[in-house]
Amino acid sequence: MRVLVLAASLLAALVLAGCGTGEVQRAADDVRARAEQARERAEQVRRDVRDVRRTARQLSDRLRRRVREVLEEMEQAVPAASRPAPVSAGRTADSEVETYLGEVILNIDRYWTETLAQAGLPEPRVGFVTVDPGARASTGCRVVADDTAAFYCTGDDTIYISEQLASDLWRGINDDFPGQRAGYGRAVGDFGLAYVVAHEYAHNIQNELGFYRLRPRGGVMAFELQADCMAGLWGNSVYRAGRLQPGDVEEAMSTALAAGDFDYDNEQHHGTPQQRRSAWLLGYESGEPARCQDLVT
Repeated sequence: MRVLVLAASLLAALVLAGCGTGEVQRAADDVRARAEQARERAEQVRRDVRDVRRTARQLSDRLRRRVREVLEEMEQAVPAASRPAPVSAGRTADSEVETYLGEVILNIDRYWTETLAQAGLPEPRVGFVTVDPGARASTGCRVVADDTAAFYCTGDDTIYISEQLASDLWRGINDDFPGQRAGYGRAVGDFGLAYVVAHEYAHNIQNELGFYRLRPRGGVMAFELQADCMAGLWGNSVYRAGRLQPGDVEEAMSTALAAGDFDYDNEQHHGTPQQRRSAWLLGYESGEPARCQDLVT
């Protein structure tokens, strides 16, 4: 519309200036040619924008398909844990907690190594740091790991677990879990501790498989619930190996309840106690990695 108005104004100006008919015609033709060029450029821009959007959608769809294919391949290759999980024997010595932590992380690592290998994927690689009581450790995530540490850091690809938190959780005297403070569950027992370690290890698997690039609608909560589900997959492998002890499943479910929160307005909301327990049970009862993908799509 602006081009047509400009053309009309130019023609009027030329007529008023006393230009000849031929010159007016040439000017009008020039204006029309420029207007046509402008329209063509605008149309080309619109086509380019459509192409960019189409390419972005195709790349996103391709990534999602690849993730689902990986999980479906993994579903066909869920092995039993090749190393017995430590038994629940009410042990309380700090040295035993430290030994148990080492055994659990090796067991979980072996499970995921075998699972990924049978799916034709590289073995997982992750660091593991236990923080001594009263100590503080620098991390690659701009936070310090202290006596409350239990997290996976993407910045340095390392899992940090506080020995003090592990010992308190083992004894059932830790009251820092949000769900537990709200009266849901109790973080307790050696298999409750194993659930926490398996959950953090699952974050490493999510990172290596590229799940973090999916940006699901559920945000942080979706990744946390998927990690709970993947922790349940490991629990399923221990069950299938006949290594679960009486009370282990109850300890894991109770700890998952204790880890839930109701901070819905916080972008770091991890899921309610019931959601976290249900996610762990989804992995534990099914033993199917593909089922955990449903939590982030």
